[in-house]
Amino acid sequence: MSRQKTFRKINIVEKKIIQNSLTRISLKLISVLSNLEHLIYVSFNNITSKEKFPLIYLITNKQREIIERIDAKEKITSGGLYFGFLKKGDFFLSLEGAEFLYKQEIFKEFKRIYINEKGEKSILYGNNILKNMVFRLPDNLEENDFLLVLNKKEELIAIATSQTNSKNVQKLKSNEVIAVNLSDKGYYLRKKQ
Repeated sequence: MSRQKTFRKINIVEKKIIQNSLTRISLKLISVLSNLEHLIYVSFNNITSKEKFPLIYLITNKQREIIERIDAKEKITSGGLYFGFLKKGDFFLSLEGAEFLYKQEIFKEFKRIYINEKGEKSILYGNNILKNMVFRLPDNLEENDFLLVLNKKEELIAIATSQTNSKNVQKLKSNEVIAVNLSDKGYYLRKKQ
């Protein structure tokens, strides 16, 4: 199988899938995608098992130049920053992708939830975010919002989806879920090597 089929620039269909999925986070991400589109690549390597999906990578201009010079017979499996994956017509932004957009100030509008030390440890074990773990959350929180989860040092430790809105948070018991953990930095320590 040639490189064009296993690691290549995203096509129109893949761009549309990514675009539709990112608009659920914010309509402002459409312009971000337009600016980065020529640097977004897809990898179809290792999709033989049912748990694997096409992976999306964000590469630099320099990496793109190198890829274009490499002989098409050479197999490229990945490159650049892991940005997310495609599954059943949806794009799922990775923790690394969200962190890149946030740290590079490409997209500052992410809603953020801040976690105490007890909560940080729990989240890094893969647990969801409970009310008693939170010390600050957005005033405009809505159900199903995409959230960056930060610790007291403002380090990104996870991404999550809210399960409630700002108005209902006060009604929750301390051990009830505010947000579902989608991906956290502890995953790399927990996964099989």
